Amino acid sequence: MAKLDGSEVIRDSGIKTFKFEVAENERPSSETVLTEDARKDSINGTRNLIRNVRPGQTVLRYTVKISFDGDTFNGEAVIYVRLDSTDDPIIFHLEALDVHDVRTGIISEDNVQSVGCNLEDGVIEIFPNNAGGIHIVVIEYSGEINNFGKGIFQGGFNDYRYVGMNLFPTNARRVFPCMDELQAVATISFIFEEVPFDEIVSNSMREDNNPNQFQALQVPPHLWGMVAHNFFNIDMPAPNVILYGRPDLNQNSLASIAIEAFFTSYNEKLNKMYFTINANQDGRLHIFALPDTNMEWNALSTICIWEPHIFMTNTHSMMQRKTALVKIANAMARQWFGYVVYPEDWKDQWVISGLASHAAQEVVTDFQSSDNEDVTLLDMNTIFTTDVIQEALLQDSYSSAVVISPEEDMFDEVDIRHHTLGLLNIKAPAIMRMLRLVLSDEDDFVLRAGQLLLNRRTLSSTSLNDFIDAVNYVWPGNDNIDDVGAFLEPWIQNTGYPVLHVGWKSNNSVLLTQEHFSFADSEVVGYRIPVTFTTNQQKNYNNMYPTVMLENPDEISLLNILDEDDYVIFNIQGQGYYRVNYDMEHWDRIISALDDPDRRQEIHPLNRASLIDDALNLARAGKVEYDVALRLALTWAHETEYGPWKAFVRNMEFLKKMLLSAVTDNGELDSNIYKRMVRRTIGTFEDDVSFRPNPSIREPAMTSLTRGIVMDHACRSNYDPCIAAAIDWFYNTNSDEPAVNPNIPVDIQPAVFCTMVREAGAEATNLLYAYLETGISHYDRLVVLESLACSHDEVFINKLMMDTISEDGPFGSEERSIILAAIIRSRFENVFHVIDFMRSNTNNIRVMYGGPQKLEELLFVLSDNIVNDRLESNFRVWVRSNINDLDDSEVIAIRALSNAEINLEWRQRSVDEVYTWIDNNDAHTFSVSFTLLFFTAFICRFNLSCS
Repeated sequence: MAKLDGSEVIRDSGIKTFKFEVAENERPSSETVLTEDARKDSINGTRNLIRNVRPGQTVLRYTVKISFDGDTFNGEAVIYVRLDSTDDPIIFHLEALDVHDVRTGIISEDNVQSVGCNLEDGVIEIFPNNAGGIHIVVIEYSGEINNFGKGIFQGGFNDYRYVGMNLFPTNARRVFPCMDELQAVATISFIFEEVPFDEIVSNSMREDNNPNQFQALQVPPHLWGMVAHNFFNIDMPAPNVILYGRPDLNQNSLASIAIEAFFTSYNEKLNKMYFTINANQDGRLHIFALPDTNMEWNALSTICIWEPHIFMTNTHSMMQRKTALVKIANAMARQWFGYVVYPEDWKDQWVISGLASHAAQEVVTDFQSSDNEDVTLLDMNTIFTTDVIQEALLQDSYSSAVVISPEEDMFDEVDIRHHTLGLLNIKAPAIMRMLRLVLSDEDDFVLRAGQLLLNRRTLSSTSLNDFIDAVNYVWPGNDNIDDVGAFLEPWIQNTGYPVLHVGWKSNNSVLLTQEHFSFADSEVVGYRIPVTFTTNQQKNYNNMYPTVMLENPDEISLLNILDEDDYVIFNIQGQGYYRVNYDMEHWDRIISALDDPDRRQEIHPLNRASLIDDALNLARAGKVEYDVALRLALTWAHETEYGPWKAFVRNMEFLKKMLLSAVTDNGELDSNIYKRMVRRTIGTFEDDVSFRPNPSIREPAMTSLTRGIVMDHACRSNYDPCIAAAIDWFYNTNSDEPAVNPNIPVDIQPAVFCTMVREAGAEATNLLYAYLETGISHYDRLVVLESLACSHDEVFINKLMMDTISEDGPFGSEERSIILAAIIRSRFENVFHVIDFMRSNTNNIRVMYGGPQKLEELLFVLSDNIVNDRLESNFRVWVRSNINDLDDSEVIAIRALSNAEINLEWRQRSVDEVYTWIDNNDAHTFSVSFTLLFFTAFICRFNLSCS
């Protein structure tokens, strides 16, 4: 290896001075200069060192040699380190690696000698023999190749296999001893030997014509990636963009079209051409459809996406399309926001994640838009509002929520994992969307700030302050805010968010006040709330530019609001990151409008979605009476749109779980209490959309998406007409033997399969296992596997759980966690068994499901389904036990437990109120004909005795 001499440029650890250079005619009237020295005068020259491990140590270069040996790998890391002094040992991060030899020296590798070292708690301490200066450290080690997408991992399906290297966010330490920190930038090169595959790709070009040696890049360790594989080159969607996967699936058509469109769009929108990112980058972009692993990928030139999130059949479901398009767009966006610019500290990850998601939403929306209003395309704005903004509002309400921009730098690996892979991935884009609308009603200054960062901070770290400086540079200002940082601070440095309270006044005006919202104890936080509103007289639902920036109580005068039926609606299309509460008179006016089918249509669907989402969550937090929220819910008897139904289902699922557990705990209560609510709210949907789509008609994409979620909810609620429809759909009437109907519309398959497993038991289960062998797509396979969890057979459920931790079981690593999550969600009786299963098999779950991240995700799924005191007690005993085997996931488990406790506090306070209200406000109508239809279909299908 080459010596480190004066001819090689090494990035110094000191602070850089950075300016945006632009032409004079591009400058705003007040010149803005981003100067890190001025902004960071309190930070010393060790800012880009491992600040929590070893000050005075700078790594200049790594050369890492990895050789593969079955399920293990051997490594040799040659590391050049500059020390201010040798009073303290040389220190590196290291995790799950066995160190065999450590040598140090100066001048060249020929002079290194074995030295002593200590290895403890993920840190190796090395004691050099020489004085300060530049030291050469050679470490020989080995490690295991895992199967869960972190560090060096392997996987595949049947004959198609791969080995990958994914170091995001803190997994470089699982591959080589390193300064595994964002600011520990060094020159890094990799050599891979004994690679089990002929094809290998990585970030950079090959070096010295060696197919396994890759040119050095100057990056933080977490940005390196590699894939060695025997997949096929399925397609080339764009010049030098290659899509790899298993052959003969014939599912890549839409994926290829989307990749081409996204790649072109990113190059245009971001003003940063992909192939100019780095002079040494690989000259191609490699995109892999991995059959078994789902992870976030930030490495240049290589993108890995889970197969069901990229490959779609020609008859794919709309649920798969909305998921896949967003996943593909986000994965590609991280080549820019994630690699070109990366966070200065993990506390700044929200900026990077938010910019990536913001750009991804733009390109997906463009891709699903058409000048001729093609109804077969998805409404991505509605999907973003319901799946991102409203989901973030829900998760951000719990005490387990973490601040997306903490004040202190982040060092702990568990906190980094929970931070980077948790709430911020939906809250950050929600905040970016709101900021974009606050800054301008026309231009997207958030995206323009992102462009500036990409081009002025290429291959450099980015902080919150850098982003704010960039916004201020491109944005001419307006009357809404005069300080972008001050506006953002309360939104990103607190959990929860504000509630805008609207008080109706007699002088044609409303009084606006605010309070903090959380399911736990609320803080006192002051926000500048971007207020938008419209009235039934104006019906202006497209102007989402703020009318008022509310900080203190304010009064808004309303024109022409005179009639007793008039109303005003705030937070147009639900784009602001806050909830809205009205006084009782105003809620009555809104409910009256929603309960009139004609007047209801005058309210934008996204505002109908926001109204039910706000009302049910405000009631859940005790800020309005359930009489308001449930009267509002009953107006869904007139609803057919996706946005409102998505919000309804998300929130009513919580009530359903709590009501059913209360009914079970008290045998004198009506077990059909929630079904009575469904019967009251589903009428127009059942008449106009129905549970029986015509497969020969190509209906609007959003209609198919809506039917899927509503039918699944109705069938799981034991709504008899839904069950009857599921039975009619399930069987293949053209088969002499019982078999699954291959022509079930794909969007209702989850409802049909789950219903049949629950109602028909082993017969349906056996038919679905046979259906798995018919060559269905991977996504359709997941639908079947989740449906198996609907069984009420405890013996079957216990076996299914055990199969998920069996090394020779029938499931892939990603499928295992999906199955267990489905078992938890299926019915609360399962949760007792799941707690015992997870408590007894914690380490097996961690290993077989895909590492601590998957275990932690399941802990939160579990906590969401703790619906009575016995379950909470069992969960608490496990989590608080001194021998719980949770390891570093224990802190996450405690946060999940706090969520369960909050939910049970709600049950104690409110479940009787909800039960009584439904019981007293039910029309007590029941469709005998549908019941007879159900039992007739049941007997005919299961006994095969009807002609």
